[in-house]
Amino acid sequence: MLWHIVKRELFEQVSSLRFVLAMLLTAFLMIVNALGHIDEYRTQQPEYGQKVAESLTELEQRSSNLYNFVLHGPGGLHKMPSPLSFCAHGSENNLPKLVSGSYSGWNWGGRSGLWRLKYDTFPPITATDIFPIFLNIDWTLIISSVLSFLALVFTFDTISGEVERGTLRLTLSNSVARRTVLTSKFLSSLISLGVVLLSGVLINLLLLHISGTLQLNTQEWSRLTAIFVVGMMYISIFIVLGLFVSTLTNNASTSLVILLLIWVIWVILVPSTVGTIMSGVNIPSIERGPSPVFFARNGLLERYEEQGLGDEAPTRTRPPSPATLLWAEFMDEEVQEWKRLNKEFLNAQIYQIQVARDFNRVSPTAILQYAIESLAGTGFQRHLNFMRNAENYETEFNAFLISADRADPDSLHVPFVREGMSTKPVPFESIPKFQDKVHLEDAFKEAIPNAMLLFLFFVVLFAGTHLSFQRKEI
Repeated sequence: MLWHIVKRELFEQVSSLRFVLAMLLTAFLMIVNALGHIDEYRTQQPEYGQKVAESLTELEQRSSNLYNFVLHGPGGLHKMPSPLSFCAHGSENNLPKLVSGSYSGWNWGGRSGLWRLKYDTFPPITATDIFPIFLNIDWTLIISSVLSFLALVFTFDTISGEVERGTLRLTLSNSVARRTVLTSKFLSSLISLGVVLLSGVLINLLLLHISGTLQLNTQEWSRLTAIFVVGMMYISIFIVLGLFVSTLTNNASTSLVILLLIWVIWVILVPSTVGTIMSGVNIPSIERGPSPVFFARNGLLERYEEQGLGDEAPTRTRPPSPATLLWAEFMDEEVQEWKRLNKEFLNAQIYQIQVARDFNRVSPTAILQYAIESLAGTGFQRHLNFMRNAENYETEFNAFLISADRADPDSLHVPFVREGMSTKPVPFESIPKFQDKVHLEDAFKEAIPNAMLLFLFFVVLFAGTHLSFQRKEI
């Protein structure tokens, strides 16, 4: 009986004008998305390749002297563009694409500061960068805005319209359970919109494949599949929402007005206004003006001056002189203090945005955006992954410097001081190179909590819809 009703409802949906218009609109937007991504890909990939090549050239030039790396670092670390950015743009233009591993810039007593990671976050990232006003036509927009609206169009009169026409009373006069009627209406709408989304996706992927921009591996196809599943889960929420409101009213026009109001709040107002509100939070700078790093560095310097720092210059005598060891201790502690304060600054930025993102989760649209961004490898979570990749490379690179220094028998093996370390050339092939990657397990790990929240929305709404329909007077 269930599938018999589903087939009947599905036939009515597919043969309706709104289904045809939904197909045309979705196909048009997917074509626009593909054409835009093709142009972006042809610009983005060569630019990224050129920057990586320049960084490798700079790295090779510094390999003439091991201590050059201690002072100047590995150079620029560039974020790899995501091949799935057409699924979720994720405000990538507003997020840093570079972490600089370079010279710190200070000099005292003939000694230069050691290299350190410098994040390209000035002016600081704010919540408005993560929740932009202007939207890009990507899969996230198409699913979150267009298909959610179509889900309401497909379902606003599913119950209330049949009550007005008297057909629902006729259906229930037969031995058909109300839950069967409700489930069949949900499944028919879900299948109809699933066909609409799948058709648009296939057109999109076909255009990208023909253009040569779509060259995906197994992991990326797995992500695309997961994005489609998450998108269908999101659409099912609005299908159930349409059914729920339709069970509460006896008039289709009233149901439509209520649903449009909810759609505007959930899909447009909440995601777009939270970023503006949270942008009012002030975040201190660590580079401009009398910053915490400036005062901490001065206090550190004064403490070491009291211990005799600067009274004697480091030497290459064996065993290492007290002055050599003292300079090494000071330079190491100065870098660690700078990293600690820099981390506090970055955490303040991250906290501001995370609070906005958490509050935004009252809207399933924001949850969908976070889930798709995680799977596509874009957006703020991708930015955090890029920063972690840079930090891991920093540890690997510094370990390489210590290892290369220990391989030189003429070195004193006192890190961070020129007189205590090797100044011989380093084979370029042995130097670790930065590789920015997005791991499949990390993408799914970040997307699963958001997918579970979407499922929770669906369960609560479906339970409410079922209860409302059971109690409805027909």
